[in-house]
Amino acid sequence: MTKFTDTVRRSLGWCPNADAIRQSGCTKTEPGFENAWKRNGPDAGPVPEPAPPAAEHSGYQENMLLILIALGWIFPFYSHHEFLPFLVVLSAVAVYYDAQNIHAGDKFEKETLFGDVVAWRPLTWGAATLVGGIIIMVIYLFQRKEIFVANN
Repeated sequence: MTKFTDTVRRSLGWCPNADAIRQSGCTKTEPGFENAWKRNGPDAGPVPEPAPPAAEHSGYQENMLLILIALGWIFPFYSHHEFLPFLVVLSAVAVYYDAQNIHAGDKFEKETLFGDVVAWRPLTWGAATLVGGIIIMVIYLFQRKEIFVANN
């Protein structure tokens, strides 16, 4: 079975040095011999402790609620037109709170309406979505990662 998987890995380019991989005969370590492979001599220093994991900075994540709301815009155009105003307000509120969560416009001193959208503040995003509807929301969804990176 391992020859088959090595052949598949090599053909896909996943493991170009599959021939160099050899199985060791050792399956478990005995107590006290965890570091037996290290050099034991008079000038061998103490074994350093592994560094603790660094505090992980909250990274970028897609907002699935915004994506689902944007997809929800499809249905009022075909039927149930009475839900369109509700959807516009819901989209504007969702974009406003999401822009607050990713700190939109925090690192920029000046905000211009016709300038770079990365500098827009949450209130501007919410108002623009209220006026522009799905078009501004789609622009926000495509620019969201760039806004996050520029402001964090």
